[in-house]
Order: sequence, then C-alpha cells, then structure tokens
Amino acid sequence: MKMKGLKLMTKKKNVLFIMTDQQRADSIGPNRVKYADYPNMEKLRSESIAFDNFFTAASPCVPSRHTFLTGRHPWKAGVSGNAKFSTGNETTWMSILREYGYRSVSVGKTHMIHAGSFHIQVPVGNSFGDQDGWNHFEPVASPESDDNYFDIHVARRACDALEKLSTRKPFAMFVGFHAPHEPYVMPEKYLDFCRPEDIELPDNINSEEYASKSEAFRRRHDHFKKMFGNISEGMMRKGIAAHYCLLKMIDDCIGMIKDKLIEQNLLDNTIIIFCADHGDLLGEHGLFNKAATHYDAESRVPFMIRIPDGSKAGESINHLASSVDFVPTLFDLMGLTPDVSLPGHSLVPAMNEGKEIRDYVTLADGNGTMGIRTKEYKLWYNPHHRDGEMYDLVNDPGEMNNLYNKQEFAKLRSELFELMLHARLIDDDRDNKPTKRDWLLHDEVKASNEPEVV
Repeated sequence: MKMKGLKLMTKKKNVLFIMTDQQRADSIGPNRVKYADYPNMEKLRSESIAFDNFFTAASPCVPSRHTFLTGRHPWKAGVSGNAKFSTGNETTWMSILREYGYRSVSVGKTHMIHAGSFHIQVPVGNSFGDQDGWNHFEPVASPESDDNYFDIHVARRACDALEKLSTRKPFAMFVGFHAPHEPYVMPEKYLDFCRPEDIELPDNINSEEYASKSEAFRRRHDHFKKMFGNISEGMMRKGIAAHYCLLKMIDDCIGMIKDKLIEQNLLDNTIIIFCADHGDLLGEHGLFNKAATHYDAESRVPFMIRIPDGSKAGESINHLASSVDFVPTLFDLMGLTPDVSLPGHSLVPAMNEGKEIRDYVTLADGNGTMGIRTKEYKLWYNPHHRDGEMYDLVNDPGEMNNLYNKQEFAKLRSELFELMLHARLIDDDRDNKPTKRDWLLHDEVKASNEPEVV
C-alpha cells in the first residue's frame, strides 16, 4: 500500500534525540517480550514511525555514537572501539544545525561524543555503589537517593533545559541515559518490576556451539567464565530480569520529559527521535553484553521518529536501515541541504512510499571487525583471528549454525565477502564526494595557473 507523503517542514522544528545504552529492539513494539511493559515508550511508538529492522553500524558505545552524531562510518571517523573518544572537531548534525540558528545542547551520558553541542554534565554520585560495569548478576538497590540517581537526574536536567530553551528560537537536544546498561544497580522501587522466576531463557543456547564459533566468540565466553564462573540458569534469570527492571525506570524518565514538552507547549513543534546505541545478548549463546560478535541481539536496536504534525503515527517499516542513515534522514525531514558528504541514505522515501532503501547494512565492532547483513544472510570477519561467522537468517534466525568454515557454503561466503567489499568501497566513495565548498576551492586553485591543476 502506498503511504501518504510527509509534509515539507517549512517552519524550523526543534529536535529532541533520546538515546538509551544497551537496549534491545524487542523491548518495544508488537513483538516485544512478554515482560516488557513500558507505557511511555509504547505511547511514543504509537505516535511515531518505527523502524523494526534498524541496525547500528557499530556495536560498541563510542563508535556507535560517532556514527549517529556524524553520519559517518566508524572507520572514517578513526574510531573502531571504546578506547578512542571524540576530538571535538567533528562536523555533526548538531554543529550543522547551529549554522541554521539552532541552540545545541546535550544532557547526560554521551561517552564524550557530543561535538557541536554544549554538554550539560550530570554527576554520577553514588548511583552505582561500588559495582563495576560488567556485573549483570547482582541486581541491588542504589545507595543514592532516587532524585539524584544518574538517569533520573538526567531526565530532571533535560526538563530544566527544556524550560530554558522554550523560546521562539529552535533548539536541538541530545539526552543520553545509562540504563539499561549494567551494573544492575537501581532505585529500590524498580527492583521488583520484573522477577527472575518469570523469565524465560533464550532458545539459542547450546553448550556444543562453543567449538563451532569464532575465536572472538570463544574469547568472550572464556572472559565471562573467568569473571563469573559457569553462568547458571538462576544467574541468567537474575540478569535478564534486572535489565527489564532498569528499562522501567527509563520509561518513567521518558514520561517526565514528554510531560515537560507538553507543559512548555513544545510537543507540536519538536521532532523526537528515540533509539539505543546497541543491544545486549541477554543470555543468548550463553553471553551478555555486546561487541565481541555481530548477533542481531547486539546490533538491532529500537529506532523511531515522531513527526510533530502526527504524520505516519503508528506506522512501522520493516525494511533494513542503518544508523548511518539517520543524519541524511533528519536533514531531509527538515528540508535542509547542508554542504556535507555522507555515506548514508535518507529514509524519507521509505516513510513516504514504502520504498526499500537498502539491500544490506554493514556492521563493525571494536576489534577492526566488519560484517554485512542482508535480509537472508549475515557474514562477519575478524582480521586479527582471520576467521568469522556466517548465518542463514531465514532458516537459522537464532544464529546457531555457523556456516563460515563449511565447504558446501564456500560460494555463499565468497559472494558475501564481495558484497562487503562493495559496501565498504561505495560508502567511502559517497563519503568522499566533493562538496560545494570543495568545488569553490577547486576554482580558486585553478586561478593560480599551476601546472596539472584542472
């Protein structure tokens, strides 16, 4: 069915971009797990266009955020893992909007990726007690007061900033939450939202898959075993339940911000984007966390856009989409044509006409790994170990049967490697297209009459 087109935004709209850390795509929407009950996120989804096959181009936090902010692949930004941060000099959608008269502000967790905005830092205080960021299996009450707990404090500071920014001049705001990222330390009132005994363990767990997987998988598996011993079913249920408990807190924070937008008469003049930087395995393949592999649980994330006039409210798009597509989509929605080259594609034709924008998405992680995912297949390669994993997603959606080293699938592997090389080259070519400013400089250089200048 052909969809009715979006209206051109002739008046400058505010932009509110909300990002959670480590939230799975199946926590929202009609296919959500049964214990995911988040009325504020579901209400926002019912008012938005939701992309149900949206993938982050990089699974670690820092490169993922670079991609969302700059619209460029992590290898172009020189950031492939969490050990490298921002130089502060990148061209970002927030810095570009400043050139159009926007006030750009970021609040809360950004992983230092907030170039082009004024960053309102929020103190962590004693929110997480003495637990580190790997602990999935000991959910406890935070020693910090509820109002000063990090994520709730982020929501409060965002609301304060909205009050200050609610004038005629447009604003762009990034709001970054820590949850549902571990450690699972939270205000006590959220600890019982989801109970371990109600958790159903993932189907795609098999102790025999260890030998057939990649070296990267085995190293991550061994790392967890060294830290926590053998992860029992009880531990796994505690970890999964705590993840969904933290999301309840995020849902309440979303409600706070939405109420402030209504109070300040901003809701009908603000584009709202909601997404996560990456997902979490939550026990799939016997692992938690992300970034060692490219399973869908790690790389597929919730992504939705609320249009101020209500266009497309409640519609969902099942086509493949990537985080590199966000920046060109935002500018297309706003009717802006900044003088920048970007590898991604605007998703507006998908919203307007149901047009399929992509045949594949590319994936990256913190170890130089690159992957390619189509609707039917996935391949990823780790250059350090000279191996990888490959899956038939139609017949093996749980990604259990690694086809990478199976001789009968050598032709498929070759085809996917070729597609991955094509994707890398074509995206880099799109990223390197001369801008209008480049052509002006070219004409200036030609005026010098230097030999070989054309």
